[in-house]
Amino acid sequence: MARRRDPEAQRARRAAAEASDVLEAAARSLSGAPRSRKNLEERLIASGYPEVHVRAAVARLVEIGLIDDERFGQALLDSRDRSRQRGDRALLHELKRRGIDDELAQRLLARRAAGGSHDTEPVWGATLRTVEGDGEGAEERAARAALAKLRLRGGDARVEVQRLAQGLARRGFPSALSWRLARERVESERETPLPDGDIDLE
Repeated sequence: MARRRDPEAQRARRAAAEASDVLEAAARSLSGAPRSRKNLEERLIASGYPEVHVRAAVARLVEIGLIDDERFGQALLDSRDRSRQRGDRALLHELKRRGIDDELAQRLLARRAAGGSHDTEPVWGATLRTVEGDGEGAEERAARAALAKLRLRGGDARVEVQRLAQGLARRGFPSALSWRLARERVESERETPLPDGDIDLE
């Protein structure tokens, strides 16, 4: 039967850790999942390691390239674009929550918006369309992909548009974009233009 570790004794050992022990703990922490510099520092300090050794260890890992906030942030955005499409607002919040500073987060989102003139995205129905430099940014492509996953219920058209637009807005897409794409989706399915009018997405 495995003996339970005493949390107080563990914390005391960490508080007395030498610089080399902290460096080893920092590297071990990265083997489980990539982390930002800030996130790793906060994690190790919260675990009880001396702050001075933590900062030195993390600086060393940055120096040798094992921690790279730009690479980490870009990988996070790429992952979200492949799996869970989100708007810039939601992505900015997630980047900052993961320890990416505001300036770098804004730069990564700007690069995302400007990059990738060729992309394949789901559109209404079962077909795929290739977007080739048609003026759509990354956020609009992500919104279209997210919207393609939302099911139509076949109810009142205006109610359906509002439900779809609110679904996109909850994922962090701007309300104007959410409303426009939801309206396009419903009009496309029904092959009938909807009357003009705005919808409150709040």
